[in-house]
Amino acid sequence: MKNLAFSNASDNYYNQEKEFLLHLIPEGPNMVLDVGCGSGRVGKRLIESNKAAEVVGIEIFDAAAREARNHYKAVHVGDVENMDLPYDRYFDVVICGDVLEHLREPSKVMERLYHCLKDNGLIVCCVPNVRYWRIWKNLVFAGTWEYEAEGIMDQTHLRFFTTRSFKRLLEDASFKVQDEEMRIAKGPKQRGFDRMTRGLFQEFLGIQMMITARKSPCVRA
Repeated sequence: MKNLAFSNASDNYYNQEKEFLLHLIPEGPNMVLDVGCGSGRVGKRLIESNKAAEVVGIEIFDAAAREARNHYKAVHVGDVENMDLPYDRYFDVVICGDVLEHLREPSKVMERLYHCLKDNGLIVCCVPNVRYWRIWKNLVFAGTWEYEAEGIMDQTHLRFFTTRSFKRLLEDASFKVQDEEMRIAKGPKQRGFDRMTRGLFQEFLGIQMMITARKSPCVRA
């Protein structure tokens, strides 16, 4: 589903560099597929840092895609759930940055992305963490489940994930999880509590989950 925030080149939603994902991309140069690429800031950074030799994007919003074409080899415009991807074992890395929560059937998209990756290729994904304490506090104590303009309860989100369900989505598509990280919400109290408890409560303090997973070769036909 499309987020309508993008109306010009200064809008923030489609112009994020997603710094928190960049360190998860292995040293290159790599052939990279950026699903939900927005205006192409992530790919631009990967090319500048020599982590990517070539970046291909998929973007549902045409205005953002036009911006991305300034840096990407190609940008396919449309809904990834209804798109035929003309790539077979082509990419070293696939990035799904804040995409899966917008899909009706993310499992089917993951299966198709599997075939786009070279054997032993890497998929890098991030999704909002629905176990964040403010979400369940409102649900349990206030009985509310209200959508918002942005954030974990973004009104365009169709799917919600915990760490366990996020990992299962990847594993069911024949990926082997290699690494997982949690982005802790901003604020000294939450970050301080996370340090004091040595990460024991990260699933309740984190706003976003990041996973890298390796394609298991020769599992799927």
